[in-house]
Amino acid sequence: MKNIYKLPLDPSFSQKGLNGYNYALNAENISITVEDCFKGHDRYHTNVYSDKIYYVVEGKGVFKIGEEKFNVEKDDLIKVPKNTQFVFAGKMKLLLIMIPAFRPQDGIDGKENDLY
Repeated sequence: MKNIYKLPLDPSFSQKGLNGYNYALNAENISITVEDCFKGHDRYHTNVYSDKIYYVVEGKGVFKIGEEKFNVEKDDLIKVPKNTQFVFAGKMKLLLIMIPAFRPQDGIDGKENDLY
């Protein structure tokens, strides 16, 4: 059983405003990603399967969850329940925990981010 996981050197995925680095946990009940945001999420997003928990490791920005906007900064924890549209912007390093684990088929992208 593997107990230590290293952050990959190359991004696992990229968007217009961020690079994401997935830890290779190979678990169905949880996934963990580090997102290096230099601008933010490129589009509004809804996940129909997983709750998302973001921890702001460094930096600051703004999240829009549903219709509410929240200013966030280092050490803040943000919960985005499944089936909830959200977007964020800012220069931040985020730790993302998804419960259950990320599955690509469960994401619905919406309009472009209007928080920039």
